[in-house]
Formats: sequence, structure tokens, C-alpha cells
Amino acid sequence: MKNISRIFLMLTFVFVAKSLLVAMPNENSVAPLLENAKKGNYIRIGVSGDVDTFNPLFIESKLGLQVADLLFLGLADLNDKSEWVPELATSWRHSADNLRITFYLRTDAVWADGTPITAADVLFTFELKRDKRVATPRMGETELIKEVIVENQHTVTFVFKEAYPEQMFDAASEVLPKHILENADRTALRGHNLGQQPLSSGSFKLKKWVNQQYIELVPNERYFGDRPLLDRVFFKIVPDETNLLMQLRTGQIDMLLDVPIKEIKNLKKSNRELAFHKISGRSYYYIGYNEANPLFSSAGVRRALTMALNRDKIIKALLDGYGTPCFGPIPPIIAWAYNENVDEIKYDVSAARSLLAQEGWHDRDGDGWLDKDGRQFAFSILTNTGNQIRSDLAVIVQGQFKKIGVKVEIRTAEWTAYLDQLRDSNLEAFLGGWGASFNVDPTPLFHSTAFELFNYVKYANPEIDKLIDAGRKEMDQAKAAKIWQEFQKKLYDDQPYTFLFWLEKIVAVNKRYANVNPIALSALYDIEKWYVIGNQADTE
Repeated sequence: MKNISRIFLMLTFVFVAKSLLVAMPNENSVAPLLENAKKGNYIRIGVSGDVDTFNPLFIESKLGLQVADLLFLGLADLNDKSEWVPELATSWRHSADNLRITFYLRTDAVWADGTPITAADVLFTFELKRDKRVATPRMGETELIKEVIVENQHTVTFVFKEAYPEQMFDAASEVLPKHILENADRTALRGHNLGQQPLSSGSFKLKKWVNQQYIELVPNERYFGDRPLLDRVFFKIVPDETNLLMQLRTGQIDMLLDVPIKEIKNLKKSNRELAFHKISGRSYYYIGYNEANPLFSSAGVRRALTMALNRDKIIKALLDGYGTPCFGPIPPIIAWAYNENVDEIKYDVSAARSLLAQEGWHDRDGDGWLDKDGRQFAFSILTNTGNQIRSDLAVIVQGQFKKIGVKVEIRTAEWTAYLDQLRDSNLEAFLGGWGASFNVDPTPLFHSTAFELFNYVKYANPEIDKLIDAGRKEMDQAKAAKIWQEFQKKLYDDQPYTFLFWLEKIVAVNKRYANVNPIALSALYDIEKWYVIGNQADTE
């Protein structure tokens, strides 16, 4: 799950924002196999999109991350308390100066073909990530690593250029098989067979993948740990949401990882065999304002716009209550860094009007719209097509801004054009969404050096820059907590975004499965311990 956590922020922007439009598979070709598993010691998980690759170096799909996390182990992983626990390493030791981490590897870990997993695999994986010819999106994980030293077959040391809190995220991630990849053309590694036929080190291995139809996992008999209790895990790919829900209702799938909020009430009434699990949100929605535009250059104006929005009403209307107000980019589930005492900018239309009046905005001609220096307070909000929550949200925002005399035009663009326009200097405002990873680092979003990354709003505040820089380097968590809490307070006061809400995720699973425990890290957490209750199992 360390890989899921590391990449979650970037991928969630894609998946919160974008609907996947994929050609419908030929369902008849997979139905007989999956029907045989209907009530057996298996689980069929419905998903809307396929994996792009199983190679952790190149995964850009949400499902790819989830499945690869079951196939490729790292040196350590995060548990449900966000604590590092052993995987391929039995233990590790930090040097006194925090510039080295030495990992002690298991001696009984092997790849699914029987080849031992050694420190040489760890070094080789680091070299692949660092090699520009490979061109992996994960090259950044090697930026602050000076070298990796193989001490012996089962001991490896990471030497860092500087001390920083996210060292374990960079060092402990998935290990790849050297004996499979060492002679491969590194310029063509993205297309290597490992991406289609992964060699597992984890509790499961790939048995079959039929593109755009299903993925079948089975227990890896060479795994050093306990055998998974389920005999097979299917990921059934059904791109059409209506069809996916129909298959959940009729028992053709056993689990849905992300239930559309508008369907939850009906499913609870009609399908009492389903259990619903709520996962605390790591994805938030916001309105971004281009501060290079004079209309949004004042923090007072941005605060007034936030005051004009009734977030509680928005959460109830859009999410049926499955959301919580957002007060910054650090989620409440990262409790050690979260600031519970931020002064909320409360919904108050009168106060919003007063604050805008202080900024010089008045309805001078009585037409219902504010104006200043001959300019009407009017702007466009950009959103992407294919996302119903955003489409509905844009209309609600438009109506609530109208109450304070601010005119909003809604502009829509398909996904690629939407991304291009976020970097357009003429951009005014936009609806966006981000996912928060467990390693706190808001640099790509709010640092003044990140205009070419994801600081689309052109936000620049020297105080915020100093706090980000200090927080990224502070090794003492208690001290880092104070820095990030101060960061959250100052950022919220500045309102580069109108932070709207954290989106809660709902997982549905048939009640015949026990030990299912979805958490924020992964809806598939501890899947090795899931099982079918009593006589409902049917071993084929």
C-alpha cells in the first residue's frame, strides 16, 4: 500500500475528475467461469476500468495499483494505523544522523518461480527507477537517495543525501525481479512482458487476465506467509455503471469498491444481503481561483466567496450526507498532522457582501450584480464533462454566488481540454479534486516553485513556502505536526482554494464474506484473511 499512498494524490485527480469511457466487453465469454464461482470460496469484485500494466514502475490506473499491491511486496508496508510493518524485510535500523536505513531481509522469501529474493533485487529496482532510459514516473523516489549498498545477500543499506520524513516511502516500496529484467532493453521496459505476466512475491499471483473482461488471482504457493483463505479473487471489469450496479443487485458480483452515492439508499432497501462500509475520505473537492487574475488577487475576496457557499447544504444535496467539510489539503485521517482548531469560514451571505464591499465591490447600477471600477464581478468556472457530481456542483455554486451579486458562467470541456485549460493564463476559476497521500507534502500544489506542476492557481506566499520547506525536512513528528498545523491555518486563512468537502467512499460486499475491513489505505486491506462464512462456501 506504500505505492498506493505515494501515487494516490496524482491518480485521484484523474479518477475524481474523469469518467472512464471504455468499450463494453463481451460478457458472454466470461459469464460461465464467473457463474461457477458464484457461491464458492471466491470473491468477484466489480470494477469499471481495467489495469494498464502490472509493472509497478509504470502503473497509471487505479485498479493496477490495487492489484500490483497484492503481487509485489516491498521491504515494508503501512498497516491500518499508518505504521510501518515488515514485508520482505524482517527489521530495519536508522542511523543516528538519519542519513542511512539498513534493511535486514527475510531468508525464506522467493519469487513465484522459486528464485530467492535478495538484496541484489533491491539494488536493481533502485537502479531502474533512477535510470532516465526507463522513464518511470517514480524516478522522483530516487532524487534524495545517494546510493544503495548491498552489504550481503540479505542486508541492504539506503544512503540519503539529507534527512527527511518520507525516507521510508522512497526506500521501502515494491521490489522487482532482477533475474527477469536485467537483460531487458531499458528504453522499452514499459512494454516488457512483466507488465502482462507479473512474477509475484506476494500472497497472490496472477492466473489469468482477459483484457477488458476479468483478472483472476490465486494464492501464491511459494509465498512465505499464511496462505490466503480465498481460493480465487476475480476482478470483473464492467465499464457501464448501470450494468455494474445491476450485477451487484442480482448477485453476479460480490463486491463493489466504490458505490455511487445516489444508489446507496436503494441498495440498502432492496439488497439486504449486502453490507456497506464507509471509508474516511482522502479525496476533496475545491474551487480554484487564478490569483494572476486581478479579480482573485485579494485574500479578502477569496474569503468572501467561501462565505457565500453553504457547504452543509452542498454535502446533503450532492452527497446525501456522505461527505465532511474540508478545511485544507491535510485529511483528518492523518491525525498527527491535522489541525482541528482552524477557524472555519462559516456560511454567511451578509458577511460575504460586507467583506466584498470593503474590497470596493458594490451594486452601483442596481442590476443585481456587483461592480468595481466599471467592471462587473463576473467570471467563468471551468469543469470537465462526464462527472455528474461536478456538473451538479457547478450549478449549485452558480446559484449561491448569485445571492451575493457575483455572476458565474459555467464552462465545460472534455478531459484532455480541461487539463490543458488549467494551465492557460486566461483561466479564471475551476472545479477541481485532489486525493491526499499519507506522506504529507503539499509542495506540488501550493509552493511558489510549483507553477509548472499542479499549482494551477499561481499561489505564492513566502510564509507558506517556508513552512512547507521546514515540514518536509523535519524528522521529529511532534515538531513536524506543529509545522503542518500552522501551515493548514495560514493556508486556510489565505483561501487559495475554496475547500469544499472530503468525499467519503462506500464499499458494498455480500454479507457471506467475513473479515472484510476496507480502510483509507486500501479497500482490499488484509484480503488474505477474508473468507466465506460456514456452509456458504463451495470448493470447486
